[in-house]
Amino acid sequence: MRKLFFASVAVLALSSAAQAANTATTVQVGVVNGSSVSQQGLTNDSSSTGQLGIINSATTMQGTSAASLNNGSTVNQVGVQNSATTGQVAFGNNGSAITQNSFGPAALQNNAAAVGQLSVFGVNSSTVSQTAH
Repeated sequence: MRKLFFASVAVLALSSAAQAANTATTVQVGVVNGSSVSQQGLTNDSSSTGQLGIINSATTMQGTSAASLNNGSTVNQVGVQNSATTGQVAFGNNGSAITQNSFGPAALQNNAAAVGQLSVFGVNSSTVSQTAH
């Protein structure tokens, strides 16, 4: 009976750990915006970044130094020059979505996006949408 009790406690602990999460939300409005998010460890990582400015830069790293269970990252940028980088390492699934809208003088407009994903047992999905006006 005692062994059964401890086994139940162990299963409960593992189940709780699987539900643990790192969640980050960043909203920036300014002339120059810079955001860096780092989420590490055996948790489900979720990050959302929104930037409105002239020069926008966002970097999101999830599970890159200690692999996570699942990673989800969303970046939305509206500016003249936009740059976004996402790195994800997970035992499960990685999902990344980057949307960049550039405005202003055509010679100055620039959108740049980079995504790196490594999944051990799951699925990698990435969506990048870039618009220059």
